[in-house]
Amino acid sequence: MATSKLTVSVPDDLLRAARDAADGNLSAYVARAIRDQLLRDAMAMYAEDTARLGDDLDDLYSAAEDDLCDS
Repeated sequence: MATSKLTVSVPDDLLRAARDAADGNLSAYVARAIRDQLLRDAMAMYAEDTARLGDDLDDLYSAAEDDLCDS
């Protein structure tokens, strides 16, 4: 897997806590944190879409079910 260097600014206390928690591999710790946040963002977007489109999807599923049962 290709990697890239990254420069970010974080509060000193947050960096200290991350280094303590990283068990000597801050890069892996940060990569895992970014991956976890991306997953949470995707799940939130899915939940928003489901809430927004829920009735439309229910109607679509019902129509498909009716078509299948009528056959």
